[in-house]
Amino acid sequence: MSVICLLTACTTRSYPPSLQRADSLASACPEQALAYLDSLSSDTASFPLAHRMYYRLLCIKAADKAYILHISDSLIRPVLHYYIEDGDPRLLPEAYYYAGRVYRDLGDDRQALAYFQKTVEAIRENGDTDIRLKTKAYSQRGTLYAYRDMYREALTMYQACLEMNRAVRDTAGMVFNLRDMGNMYRELHQPDSVLPCFLQAKHWADLLRDSDLVDMMQGQLAGAYLEVQAYDSAHAALKEALRNVEYPSRSARYFIAAHYYRAVGRQDSANFYYRQLLKVGTVYAQNEAYRELITQLIRQIAHPELTALYEGWQQTIDSLRTLEKKADELRWHSDNSFWENEQENLRLREQESRNQLYLCIGVAIIIILVLVSVLVGQYCHRLKREKEEQRRKYQQVLAEQQKKIELLESYQKEQVKLTEQVEQSKGQTGVSLEKKKRRLTLINNLLEQHRIEVEEEVEAQNTLFHSDLYADLQRRAHSARGVGFITSEEWEMLHSLLASAYPRFFERLEFLCAPNENEEHVSILIKLLFAPAEVARLTGLKPGSVSSIRVRLYQKATGEKGTAEMWDQIVLQL
Repeated sequence: MSVICLLTACTTRSYPPSLQRADSLASACPEQALAYLDSLSSDTASFPLAHRMYYRLLCIKAADKAYILHISDSLIRPVLHYYIEDGDPRLLPEAYYYAGRVYRDLGDDRQALAYFQKTVEAIRENGDTDIRLKTKAYSQRGTLYAYRDMYREALTMYQACLEMNRAVRDTAGMVFNLRDMGNMYRELHQPDSVLPCFLQAKHWADLLRDSDLVDMMQGQLAGAYLEVQAYDSAHAALKEALRNVEYPSRSARYFIAAHYYRAVGRQDSANFYYRQLLKVGTVYAQNEAYRELITQLIRQIAHPELTALYEGWQQTIDSLRTLEKKADELRWHSDNSFWENEQENLRLREQESRNQLYLCIGVAIIIILVLVSVLVGQYCHRLKREKEEQRRKYQQVLAEQQKKIELLESYQKEQVKLTEQVEQSKGQTGVSLEKKKRRLTLINNLLEQHRIEVEEEVEAQNTLFHSDLYADLQRRAHSARGVGFITSEEWEMLHSLLASAYPRFFERLEFLCAPNENEEHVSILIKLLFAPAEVARLTGLKPGSVSSIRVRLYQKATGEKGTAEMWDQIVLQL
């Protein structure tokens, strides 16, 4: 999956500046965003499909941010289908999220919960980078659980939101999370945890200096104080909360105000806020307001039978609602369990896929290691054979040289012996004496031929070492200015002179190590008795490179590691 994320990141789609501006407005000024999007509607016909779908998603987003109730899923369904099948994967989490918002407004809480869960999964597949949208999805899930009286599940969602917002240092988000956690603790009958959450949230709101957040938490604190009958604290907090009430907060704050004034015996003030709730309250708040106002009217009429019938009717309604609520909760828990089971099955399938992938990778690694081991073994075996072959060649050269020396020595000894025998047999005849004379003549010829060859080689060596070229190279090698590069023509002349002075030098050198050009040049200059520093100057190489070449040549020739000087000795003996 990480590979897919990388690929999609490399092919990120760009959108027109107009749509990007609308997206920014949707979060900050949704009413302006709606007006701006409406002004673009005539241009969308010419947009590519990706841009048209993005435009529709922004319309849904802006309407949701402006608290406009979604009354149909006709707009979100094609958008969601597009992003699931072929759309920009970066926008799929938002498509899932606003699908959840649409179905929540439509009253399909189970469908909404499923889409909020898919929002989280899509964010995870995109690299888990959109923490803000992830916290909103968790918060929406918490709210759905809370409406179903699943307060522990809701508390878990809000706690997760708090941790995520704390990680990204979203203080405003932490205020809302603490508020929601406090309300869940109230529903779970844990009053000791309610006020600490609200007070902490109020503290963060004060640090932000956000009057809306401060007023919101004052309203929450008023309700908490009211429950513990701390009426003075409740009145002080409520007074602050009612200073400037925005539309989304009116229902909750008016409901708290009505209950406060009823608790302290100021029924007229309580009725004022109950009537306000009939205009701006949620359906739950309106239900409580209607019940309270009707109850007061029946009490004012003071008709015993009417009062009894009304109370019986209310009890029946409450019983029916309880039964419906339990049945709905059973369906909800059943669907939620089914959803959780599906998620667990999906997780298990993914785990199984990962395990299979790991197994394949493990097998591939083992096969690769075996192949590498075989190749390394073959390489080592080949290297060993090459070293043995080099040692054999080196030993062969040494043996040939030693054999030649020993042969000459034996010829010389045999010459002396035969000469003495011939001298002692003067005046005598015979087959044996004739054979000795012929053998002596043959040996004399061989030794004479060797002497002539040696004299020619010595003469060629003298010619070489007294040549103008050699003298010029000596001068250049010792030049203070370091000008000493040997030309290709000069290398050819040196090769010719050296071949005359040492007839088998190049044959033996090629047999031992098959040198490249630089290696041959270095060996030639060593044979000509130039010092390593002089060799470096004449070849244009660094002294370290000359030393490395000599070490390498020794290893190539003998199959063993050695020093540069050890190679010099071999060259001088060739």
